[in-house]
Amino acid sequence: MTIAGTQGIVGISIRDTILRMAEATHVTGESRISRLSQGRVRTAFNFASLQDQSLIRRYAEDINRLYETADFQVSSGVFILDANMVMIKKVPVDVNLQGERLKDHVRWEVRQLMINPLEQYIIDFEPLPANNGKDYKQVVVVVARRMVIDYLKEIFKNTDLQLRAIDVDVFAAHRVLAGNYEVSEDEYIALIDVRKENLQFSIIKGATFHLSQDLDYHQDGESETSKRDDEHQARLISKELRRIIIDYKLGKSVEDMNAIYLYGDGVTDAMLEALQNTHNVRIDRANPFRKIKLASQGSDPIFQSQPETFVIPVGAALKGL
Repeated sequence: MTIAGTQGIVGISIRDTILRMAEATHVTGESRISRLSQGRVRTAFNFASLQDQSLIRRYAEDINRLYETADFQVSSGVFILDANMVMIKKVPVDVNLQGERLKDHVRWEVRQLMINPLEQYIIDFEPLPANNGKDYKQVVVVVARRMVIDYLKEIFKNTDLQLRAIDVDVFAAHRVLAGNYEVSEDEYIALIDVRKENLQFSIIKGATFHLSQDLDYHQDGESETSKRDDEHQARLISKELRRIIIDYKLGKSVEDMNAIYLYGDGVTDAMLEALQNTHNVRIDRANPFRKIKLASQGSDPIFQSQPETFVIPVGAALKGL
């Protein structure tokens, strides 16, 4: 979805019941984060909640409450969907396909993967740069259920914000990385979202999306009652990242990544230290405020001590600037 010209955007994310907002503005040729705030919604936003139309008003009230309390000034918003709620796939297409022919081919590819009629989905895609000399290029395709998009539109009809776009957390995180870190064209960077129920791995090459993959904790042989301490989490991250690197022929070990950045609510000092002691590669928290200026309210302890928890809403806000 294309954003109309604007002087600012509010990025909104809901993870479990935590609601976060980041307001980005563009002044005199410079982007900056002018406001940040964190609150809660009364019900987690997931597929189960979409079955209850009565929750639309409650989500709108919770968003409005945080928006007004934090005195946000921008009225345009970008909402972030969890990657678990969409399908992300890269497909090869003929390098000469453009316009309607490219759109028709992407729809044909999606039709092979879906059980329900295409009318029940919203399809978006973005061609990646073609490699010189090759007769095909890769296209990143994102498919969302239409009911999810319609539900979000209804929520924002009842808020003070005009919904300008709907994005996905993986791409918001990549946008933060591109805006704050120097990345060479041929370097692989790993971004790892540490969540309550799973780990989300994504790889970028230069500034280009390469792949994303989730690891549910219980799929890794862990029982519901087993304890996940920081060292155990670090071992899971190392094991899965090594598997991804080998399976997708990105190298032979974790050290073949140029850098690894962790973000999300589950990142801890002990986990980070365990990974840093295991691998000879740069491993750090993803900091959305490393280069992008943050207004004075950033002195609040949570923004200083846990900047990685605001990667997603900041990445959403940067979409419109």
